[in-house]
Amino acid sequence: MSLPSPNLDDRTFDQLESEARSLIPRSFPAWTDHNLSDPGVTLMELFAFLAEAAIYQINRVPERSLGRFAELVGVTPATGEPIEATLRRALEALETRHRAVTEDEWERLAKQAAPTAIARAKAIVEVAGAPNVFPDEQTVRVVIVPNQPGNPAPTPSSALRQQVFLFLNARRLITTRVSVVAPIYTPMSVAVVVVRDFGSRLDAATVQQKVEQSVRDFLSPLSGGVDGKGWEFGRPVFRSELYQIIEGISGVDHVRELLLNGDPTRREALLATSTSLVRLVSNTVTVVDK
Repeated sequence: MSLPSPNLDDRTFDQLESEARSLIPRSFPAWTDHNLSDPGVTLMELFAFLAEAAIYQINRVPERSLGRFAELVGVTPATGEPIEATLRRALEALETRHRAVTEDEWERLAKQAAPTAIARAKAIVEVAGAPNVFPDEQTVRVVIVPNQPGNPAPTPSSALRQQVFLFLNARRLITTRVSVVAPIYTPMSVAVVVVRDFGSRLDAATVQQKVEQSVRDFLSPLSGGVDGKGWEFGRPVFRSELYQIIEGISGVDHVRELLLNGDPTRREALLATSTSLVRLVSNTVTVVDK
């Protein structure tokens, strides 16, 4: 749905003339003849007419000017192309990111380098200031996660990293250095004892499979996390969230015991660095009836 075009000024000739006439007693008290035969009233009506014509032009921009506006962003109107199509191409050109400055722009461009091969990207901008040197030198580390479904620890190849580096290097600022690296994975083990729901028709083997799959999906680098878009870089694994995920599964009554990295009392498992992801190395589920 397109936004409605604003009406910058909607005053008419009669409104302008009436407004000007109302100012006469206050600004020119000696002017008492307000009849149409008065030269001053004639000039006032002439100015009201010119103002109305100017207002009409304010709300209307000629196609020639619109075409010039499009050329300012490098879009040249094609022969016979409707001006609406030209402006649409100009807006698309404005939305295209050609330079990487912010972390978000680095991540967007990294995925553009290989849209089908890269699932996620994380940029870390580090600014190194030096005395009497301006501007400060920026070093950007871009972590890329390849699209490798089924792999608990997706790792980019050297060729893919080089491809992304060349793409980003051509779009960096002159004072910025960039490196493309693989993610660091923190090993994680989860052992769960769940009590099966007697009211469910699911057998123990099915419940076990559902719990194992739910834990894998939740901690997945590609499709895990709270939003299902991949485990957040550097985010700890909280026991309470695992409880919530597991006890929400059909066929599970409750969790009797949960060991996070072998510890039955650990509230959270920290990741190695702020850019680490989870690699699930052990996922043991035991189902009991009571």
